Amino acid sequence: MDLDRYNYLQRRDIKLAEIIPDQMLELMEMLIHWIFQVGEQNNLEIKTIELAAILSKLYLSKQLIDSDRVYLIGIVSLMIAVKFNECQNKIQMNIQDCVNQCQSKYSSKEITDMEMSLLSLIEYDANITTITDYYDGEAVQIDLVLFVTLDSEFLYFQKYELYEAIRNFYSKDTSNLSENTKNIIKRISAKINQLTANDENNTPKIKRKTIKKKKFRRSRFYSQQSITL
Repeated sequence: MDLDRYNYLQRRDIKLAEIIPDQMLELMEMLIHWIFQVGEQNNLEIKTIELAAILSKLYLSKQLIDSDRVYLIGIVSLMIAVKFNECQNKIQMNIQDCVNQCQSKYSSKEITDMEMSLLSLIEYDANITTITDYYDGEAVQIDLVLFVTLDSEFLYFQKYELYEAIRNFYSKDTSNLSENTKNIIKRISAKINQLTANDENNTPKIKRKTIKKKKFRRSRFYSQQSITL
């Protein structure tokens, strides 16, 4: 990767400074999984899902909210991420799509107010680095990117740290890697082994393959495919 590009991405690579309270972590993980499900249903790009997850985590790290409003943050984060990253695919997501996706659990005013609150928090700048941004022309290891995005154990690492670990996860020679990268690789391996051991069919959760980007539907957001909250 070009050094100037790498340095630029690192400057835009946000690290959570505030600790998310333990009582919110379980809700946050449920929320991020829900964002992933909505994104998968609508064939959204992996970067869009990552960005929505980052926005949600940022908000939850800075604002205390009631549990019944957690998914409001999720759908608004997804809407902002779609607006920022899916314009080239002509995928749109507006306020009414959010209302429909959440089965009218939240009003259009609540969604608009939350959008303004979240945008104010990030100073109206959604150009935040995701793990996939570091894949400059390389095929993205989607399974592993999603794995660390969905698991709160990797919450406080910066994206370039996770990228380096994912990129070298299957490497046979790790002697030249930093101790931090080795530590993250060990954490990922331990989590995968734990999940595999708990799986009655002993089916690995992470497939050992690299997945290239899919082609995505160029259409309006499929708001009728809502997920039960």
